[in-house]
Amino acid sequence: MFLTAYNLPQYLMWKGLIPADAVVDGDLVLAEAGRRNRNFKVLLNKRPGLFVKQIKSTEPQAIATVQREAAFYKSIHSDPRLAVLAAMVPKFVDYEPRRHAITLRLADQSESMAERHLREAVFPEDSARLLGTALATVHLHGAIMLRDPAARTQFQYQVPWPFLLDQTGYSFLDNFGPIGPHLSAAIRGFPSLQFHLSALRPLWQFDSLIHGDMKWDNCLIGDTAAGQAELMIVDWELADIGDGAWDVATIFKEYVVTAILGAQPPEQATPQNPKQTIESLQPSIRSFWKAYAEARGLRGPASHAFLDRAVRFTAGRMVIAVLEYLAGSQQFNVLGQSMLQASVNILEAPQVAAAQLTGGWVS
Repeated sequence: MFLTAYNLPQYLMWKGLIPADAVVDGDLVLAEAGRRNRNFKVLLNKRPGLFVKQIKSTEPQAIATVQREAAFYKSIHSDPRLAVLAAMVPKFVDYEPRRHAITLRLADQSESMAERHLREAVFPEDSARLLGTALATVHLHGAIMLRDPAARTQFQYQVPWPFLLDQTGYSFLDNFGPIGPHLSAAIRGFPSLQFHLSALRPLWQFDSLIHGDMKWDNCLIGDTAAGQAELMIVDWELADIGDGAWDVATIFKEYVVTAILGAQPPEQATPQNPKQTIESLQPSIRSFWKAYAEARGLRGPASHAFLDRAVRFTAGRMVIAVLEYLAGSQQFNVLGQSMLQASVNILEAPQVAAAQLTGGWVS
């Protein structure tokens, strides 16, 4: 049974997650929040809210992904050694294997970093620092996971597909809708791109717990009872043991794409979509990277080496971002071309790219 706004209340009552009087008394508000999956926010006036996530298809890969995500949440909240990490991850409530549905505690009174950027029309340094510290904390828990035989079996230990194109070929991109074949052709239109991407594979390390899909939409900011800002990271379906530089690269990608989107005629800039450049974003980028490096204990040569790897990985993450930003598009447009060109530029001059991102600050 696929969940809908119509049958979700019955499902939650059947699972014992909400009482019948919540429906009868009007103490229940449902909001669909689906993207890749069937997502629902369940707002309860008198109780903590819930977030329900169900796969959209019964393909084996989709089922395996949601099973791994449920196992991840369970392990995080059942291991006292992971208490610090658990505070930054949605609280696990239930997993229903027959319907492949996860129920989590809803992060009430919070907004995503993407929403905050849009609301304030700026990219605040305080939230960038908060994210840098939180992400470093996540990555440092990889050592605990690797020492636990049970925890190690949860993960796939996958290298990002842009680094494997010389081995896999391009045919799998045909599964990403109309834009897939266009991206395949566009990558091959940059003669050096695949070569540089494949050269990143030997740099990959398996030493961190990584989120795998870091983006501002997945970073929720709220306030504690004491009025202190706190950050929760959501949507852990791609969690893995891998290279922390990949998550850092994914945040760098958010800034680079913002700058690309900002390269538009001045008359198209609005208060809701202000024109941004890498230079205007540098204080926020620098605050993110500085907080991450300090929390991760990266200094001197180690900081330089990590930043260099993260910047190079940003080029690979930009290739994946083309599929995200052009999903559903029938043709490869200027945005896609600009994103691939940025990837080439980064890979051909990574030191220059690092200086442009951070304004020259490393450690």
